[in-house]
Amino acid sequence: MTYRGPFFFFLSCKMNARGVVVAMAVSAALVAVCGGQINRCFPGEKLEFAEAEFSGRVELFGLSLFQQLSQSVQGNLFISPYSIWSALTLSYFGSEGKTREQLENALNLKSKTHTYFNWGGLRLLLLRSPEGEGMTFNSLNRAYMNEKLNLNRCVSNILPDLQLMDFSRPSVAVETINNDVSLATEGRIKNFIDNLLPNTNFVLINAVFFKGLWQSQFVVEQTRTQEFLIPPGRSGGNVQMMSQSAKFNYGNVPSLGAKILELPYENSTVSMFILLPDDISTDSITTNLTRDTLKDAIGLMSEEMVNVGLPRFNMTTRIESELKNSLESLGIVDLFVPSVANLTAFDRFANLNVDEAIHQATVEVTEEGTVATAATGLINTRVGIVPKSFVCNRPFVFLIYNKVLGITLFAGRYSTPT
Repeated sequence: MTYRGPFFFFLSCKMNARGVVVAMAVSAALVAVCGGQINRCFPGEKLEFAEAEFSGRVELFGLSLFQQLSQSVQGNLFISPYSIWSALTLSYFGSEGKTREQLENALNLKSKTHTYFNWGGLRLLLLRSPEGEGMTFNSLNRAYMNEKLNLNRCVSNILPDLQLMDFSRPSVAVETINNDVSLATEGRIKNFIDNLLPNTNFVLINAVFFKGLWQSQFVVEQTRTQEFLIPPGRSGGNVQMMSQSAKFNYGNVPSLGAKILELPYENSTVSMFILLPDDISTDSITTNLTRDTLKDAIGLMSEEMVNVGLPRFNMTTRIESELKNSLESLGIVDLFVPSVANLTAFDRFANLNVDEAIHQATVEVTEEGTVATAATGLINTRVGIVPKSFVCNRPFVFLIYNKVLGITLFAGRYSTPT
């Protein structure tokens, strides 16, 4: 049995009072509509309303995973922690025993009922359309389950967008899943799954699409060719360096050995935060970047007049074994072991496990803004003052971050010219 699936970028934000009210309203509505059914699905668990800090649980996992991957993946790296977390949460609803315990610990979850209502509420908050056309965010969660499985009717009824699939015709299954991922990512991720075996039992997919226009756009005519330095300080080639001078939130972060800059997206609570190291290497950033150090870094920022230089670039990352190894390092071990994984909440009689984890993400940064997509798959198988200078002519880390919810949707490291 083979598992293939897409992973998406992670966005980070901080929940405000209005967001909490909306989340609690969404949770209350879900409880009213589904409460009885959820109680039957997860007996012995009490129904719980929205938790204001639930997004913090997602962020803890996302930045921990980014740290792990930064150590194992060389060169450029781009992922959607949120997408990976979402796909793993789908598997959590089918888990029991030690497999469930490991997923709860790694994903920072309390219980299935608590996760179900908060997971749904968080997704709805992220999907809420902002005023104007400055930002677009879409997310797809889909569980493709083998039609021959004796599915737990209760769990299958509460999974969003569950689709029964005839995997005995693997080429048709591959085409269907790839078309869904391509549609969700507006054609930027195609042929996500290479192949499936006829005895595949499930494919769990999360796909994410983000498009944002800069609040302060770069002028194309000011883009110039500039040398880009790589460790230990030698030339890594040239980049097309976009530039502008304007007021931005800017700060110095000694704990990360870096400076931080916020590039907000138009009509949006989402921004790109760029961490530029004080030297050539990003090691100090990726080693020490946590939810707390990121919150502290953002708290140190103030509005300054800044001369900004940012490379125009395209980046695609596809990770498979590196993702699986990093998840195992975070404590998710049994999920990948045949005859050890416990996914009996999906089907009591089937021996289910995840054979393969795949994540693919793309990002395009231009003078106008940013387009980022990701897919994750689990297969069973200031004026008048001298401006500050923030020129990204050496490796840097960047996060696409939602300031209302406190979640990093996408995280990347730009190490070499693309």
